[in-house]
Amino acid sequence: MTDTFNLPVNDASQGASVRSSKKSLLGRFAEQYTDVAIPFEVVLPDGQSELFGKGAPAFRVTIKNQRGLRAIASLDEGNIGDAYLYGDVDIDGDMVKPFQLRATMKDAHWLTEAWRYIQPLFFGQIYTNREAITTHYDMPEDFFLSFLDPKVPCYTQGMFTHPEEEKINEPLAEAQLRKFEYAFEKLQLKPGDRMLEIGPGWGAWFEFCSQRGVKCHGISISKYSVDYLVRRAKELGYDWKVELSDLLSFEIKAPFDAIAIMGVIEHLPDYQHVVDKFMTLVKPGGRIFLDGSAATKKYELSSYMVKYIYPGNHSFLVLDDFLNKVAKTPLQIEEIFNDRMSYFHTFVQWAKNFDANKDYVVNKFGDFHFRRFRLYLWGSTWEFMSRSLDCFRMILQKPADLA
Repeated sequence: MTDTFNLPVNDASQGASVRSSKKSLLGRFAEQYTDVAIPFEVVLPDGQSELFGKGAPAFRVTIKNQRGLRAIASLDEGNIGDAYLYGDVDIDGDMVKPFQLRATMKDAHWLTEAWRYIQPLFFGQIYTNREAITTHYDMPEDFFLSFLDPKVPCYTQGMFTHPEEEKINEPLAEAQLRKFEYAFEKLQLKPGDRMLEIGPGWGAWFEFCSQRGVKCHGISISKYSVDYLVRRAKELGYDWKVELSDLLSFEIKAPFDAIAIMGVIEHLPDYQHVVDKFMTLVKPGGRIFLDGSAATKKYELSSYMVKYIYPGNHSFLVLDDFLNKVAKTPLQIEEIFNDRMSYFHTFVQWAKNFDANKDYVVNKFGDFHFRRFRLYLWGSTWEFMSRSLDCFRMILQKPADLA
């Protein structure tokens, strides 16, 4: 379901492993993957290589030193992620295929897991949110614009016309604009309406709405995002109001006609607090567009994601939990759709864009940040492809007859 790169097999590894699994420096790793269904090659620090599985390797793991060797031999995905980030291991070829091995590995990092829940207890949810968002989003806009679509820099999935197909040629920009058109129509926005976006990112939805006469207000806890949007509004001549504020502490003088929260619910695991806040922020009859990547178990994240991408007690959307909390309010659910395959195709394009801009990203932001997001982007591609993650979009409405 994604591009495949057949790597050349070294002469020394034609047809079988250079070393038998008993003699391999990779220990249990070699024993476990001798007959793996996905063929791949491992290049050892001494330059020798081992081939696992039969056929041309789909990807290659190059181990640079003893730290990398220990990480691979540990069969721990968190250790391998650390080794990749710090340059002890390289991975090239089809970047989706390595993630198919995750299910056969452990991820035993209990202190990392425990801290996720201890931090908000000690410091509060608003502090935890700020620390988590800083880790992920507080990078200059050029970093994110190196992989987002250059025409429509939206940091959530587009809506493709035929997302069920394995490969598509539809430009990501068209899919993003289709999503905006859908959201605009379902929110029943019209010129002069006041729209609140929670987490406006790099302003793509703001620009779409402003071009149609809607007044845009945004809140974010990323200073980089707020500063960028203030500059962007001046460049475009729009009167955007953007505040550095957490949703949980945000106060208003007058409710909004509509709310958009695109790909931010993952950072707001206290659903009851969120839907109660929606009730205070939107007018009677007003609507809410919400979407986010989803899982079946709350707070289920790999140690890599917790350490380097989404720290704190953040969680993929758990639909039954969220709907349970919505049902305790007057909010009405109008539509729910699963956009999993559209998010898969979106991540494919983001990951390809990022790889294509490797030199720029490494030169400006460093090899660590390139590796950090490269593993995240390709890993997420696999998660959506394999249905380890889903993605839901929905429309909620506050009843018009509420006082």
